[in-house]
Amino acid sequence: MRFALSICIALAITFSASARKSDVLTYGTPESVGINGAYLSRTLDSIANASIQSKCFPGCQILVARHGKIVYHKSYGHHTFKQERPVENHHLYDMASCTKVMAATICLMRLVEQKQLDLDKPISLYLEEFKGSNKENLTLREILTHQSGIRNMSFTRLFLNKDKQLRTNLFSSTQSEEFPYQCGENLYSSKGMYDYMLNHIVKQKVYAKKFKYSCLNWHLANILVERVTGRKYEDFLYEEFYKPLGVKDATYNPRGKYPLSEIVPTGFDKRYHRGATHGFVHDTAAGMLGGVSGNAGLFANSGSLAIILQMLLNGGEYNGVRYFKRKTVREWSSYQYPGNNNHRGLGFDKPRFEAPTPESSATIHYPYGPSASKQSFGHTGHTGTMVWIDPKADMFMILLSNRVATPNKNVFMKQNPRTKCHEAVYEAIKQYKK
Repeated sequence: MRFALSICIALAITFSASARKSDVLTYGTPESVGINGAYLSRTLDSIANASIQSKCFPGCQILVARHGKIVYHKSYGHHTFKQERPVENHHLYDMASCTKVMAATICLMRLVEQKQLDLDKPISLYLEEFKGSNKENLTLREILTHQSGIRNMSFTRLFLNKDKQLRTNLFSSTQSEEFPYQCGENLYSSKGMYDYMLNHIVKQKVYAKKFKYSCLNWHLANILVERVTGRKYEDFLYEEFYKPLGVKDATYNPRGKYPLSEIVPTGFDKRYHRGATHGFVHDTAAGMLGGVSGNAGLFANSGSLAIILQMLLNGGEYNGVRYFKRKTVREWSSYQYPGNNNHRGLGFDKPRFEAPTPESSATIHYPYGPSASKQSFGHTGHTGTMVWIDPKADMFMILLSNRVATPNKNVFMKQNPRTKCHEAVYEAIKQYKK
């Protein structure tokens, strides 16, 4: 049986002589960091419980940290709407697109800082498949900011034949040398899947270079890491970051590494997973690639993600070890193409340029609280996840859920619990009185 995550972190965290007070995460009271604890607890409880009641999701985890202290860390609800297993703080959620920043982005930051990659050189210098294509001169900066002109595409037509059945040259019901990647219950994909999908990305039409969110950009990230370093992407991520940081519960392909009782089922899929998506990544393309992609595939709990976020909030340092230069974190978390109305950083999402209003909030989904500063950055995931850092307030919030398990796909966006929870933290700061 695993210890409660709070105990694990408490045992793992030690202060070095050189560490600043806020350098390493500890637990503290909300009042010790200028937050009205009663308001915070009451409001987050209300939002989470109302979200479960309205079937936004069956359960969730919420973590809030400020000034280097975790002041709120609580799980709500159950793994599924059957209410058979309560969510606990150490249970793992499918991070979906939060994978982009909690895994792929930090790997690319390291390689750019070491000058093994150049943000403004053609991508074809690193991926030879793009040479001679219409994407030959796209830069890594354009790709990481969704400024490349590469649009999303339907993977259904790639994976299914004319009878809408899985292609037998790409999938098998038994594992073998030819079909090594498990992507569902008794379903395995071809060892040539990476080349198959990469070739389709290369052939895609390029549109105008303006912001257009596209996951295709991020399926290239892990390939870049492997081509440049000669190491497996997962190994690079673990050895360079997770192991030295002490991130114990963040991994690709958690099946076999964790009991299924500690992995929250994400949703249901009859075609690929033959039922519950449990321990398999929800993202179809990442699943067909063996569950490993820069776009999606990471599973984690809120406590493990908190260490990565605190490192970034510290400007690239944690427990006396520097992982990035401060200027690297500043550059990657800054707007890159504001003149083109692109509100993205490098990998990271950022607040839109216009301030949210009641009118615009009704039509535009703002994942962050309206009080978030323009210096803030983070990401959200399709499964109902969110990580968001605000250096101005010296705080971050994590919300993890499995909202795709809900029978009503629109209720989550309509209720918008991520934004409500995030704004509640800012309001709790305003409500604090010494």
